[in-house]
Parts: sequence; C-alpha cells; structure tokens
Amino acid sequence: MISGVLLDLAGVIYDGEEVIPGATDAVARLREAGLLIRFVSNTTRSNKQALLQRLAGLGLYATSDELFTPAQAAREWLDKHDRSPYLLVHPDLALDFHDLAGGPQKALVVGDAGEAFDYQTLNAAFRELVTGAEFLRARAEPDFPGC
Repeated sequence: MISGVLLDLAGVIYDGEEVIPGATDAVARLREAGLLIRFVSNTTRSNKQALLQRLAGLGLYATSDELFTPAQAAREWLDKHDRSPYLLVHPDLALDFHDLAGGPQKALVVGDAGEAFDYQTLNAAFRELVTGAEFLRARAEPDFPGC
C-alpha cells in the first residue's frame, strides 16, 4: 500500500518559471487521497526558503517539513558528526547554514558556487582539506545516504 509520494521539483512540478501543466491538480489529488508528500530537489543554488516561496508563487504550498534539499542533507550530516561547515556554495545557499555552529572540526561542503569557483576560493577549500577537513561528497553508504 502506498502511503507517501516523493516529487522532484524541476521538470516534475515546474519547468523554469512555469508550473508543469496538471502539477497543481495532481498534488491536490494526492493530498486529498491522504498521502504524505515530500518535495525533493537537487539544487545547490537556491536555499530552502526560496524554494518554498517559489512553490507558493506557483500556487503549490508546501511546509518546510515537506521539502528536502541537498543543503538539508548536508546540515544533518554536519550536525550528526559535530562538524562546522566550510562552504564553497552559491551565496544564496549559504543562508541554509547561517545558524549551524558545529564542532571544532570542519567539513568542506561543495555545491554550485557559481562565480565563487575561482582560484582563491578553490585554494582556500583545498587548504581546509589539507588541514583535516572532511569532504562532503555523494556516496552510497548506510551512514547517511547521499553524503
């Protein structure tokens, strides 16, 4: 028996700035059926609040608990492993990490940093790795799938 549905955002719920035809009705029908809905995204350019606002602007209202993002996965890993983040991410994504204290050890979090991918920031990131920071990357391990 199906009790929940995972819905990707880009290409499933919206395409660019337009909602996919029928997506709003499909989400409404899933909610009416009593199914749990989780929206998932692999974007590393937009923070969670911006994604929630984008959905609302398209007529699809989701709670923070209904949206799962790569930044959220990274935050949970950092918290679980008592690491503080060293960020090499898009400036808009940094908001998702602003209140994360973490521990004395660092972990390098890399995303689509846009214009920030330059010699200076990459060199600083490599120096963090050389001094012992962990490198968050995609890997399939039971410890935390996807990190």
